[in-house]
Amino acid sequence: MNAGSKQSGAAKIMALLEVLGTADAALHPHGMTVSEVSRALGRDKSIISRQLKSLLESGLVSRDPTGCFELSWRLYALASRAGDQHLAKKAGPVMRRLTDNVRERSHLTVLSDGEVLTVRSESSRRSIETQGWVGRTIPVGRSSSGMALLLEHDDEQILEIARASDPNSTKRQAAAFLEEIKRSRQRQYTIANRIFDPEIIGIGTPVRDFSGRIIAALNVSGPALRIEEHIHIFGTHLLAAAASLRQADPTTTAVTSA
Repeated sequence: MNAGSKQSGAAKIMALLEVLGTADAALHPHGMTVSEVSRALGRDKSIISRQLKSLLESGLVSRDPTGCFELSWRLYALASRAGDQHLAKKAGPVMRRLTDNVRERSHLTVLSDGEVLTVRSESSRRSIETQGWVGRTIPVGRSSSGMALLLEHDDEQILEIARASDPNSTKRQAAAFLEEIKRSRQRQYTIANRIFDPEIIGIGTPVRDFSGRIIAALNVSGPALRIEEHIHIFGTHLLAAAASLRQADPTTTAVTSA
């Protein structure tokens, strides 16, 4: 089989996955049948059946008892992981500019099993700064990133996540965390004033994908004595950096130029 055939086969599989991924949920609440996929793609039903069987065996699609097919959770997990890696790479230049502007360490974080996981960190190169934390997690209720990642969750979800992520927190602390998120929604950046550490202030903002969904958070943190008088300025820099990351999304670029 030559390279052209391989590419053609991969393109056909991709088209099949796109049909399943963009199916109207109202018309196809349980997924799509082989016949429906075949009609949508204009391909022979027997060929579609073989391709779906192969994808089912690999775990990239799932089939319900009625025989309908849909994208599997494994595929969504793989796509999410790839998205995190792509974002971490794209964030490098943006975070370096951010760090140079505010002269404090910056972090890129995601939600992982109810905690805040740092996936990238840029040093301010100052003699006194916060730690890098790459690969480490902290409870959502103790960071500006945690607040930013939860900005669009409903209030009950926020309280539940905050309590679950930090068993030592009290109901009063969870309620205070929720109130700070409510205040943050209008200004679009969050402030963790001496919550994680009595001498540290963190400021965070959500990073969104092309659809507006929150997929990560950017934050800067450092000694309170250096940051406290400049919170609004830091917040402005963070909002600009997050906007740059969203614009850098290749899907956004494709949609904008279409």
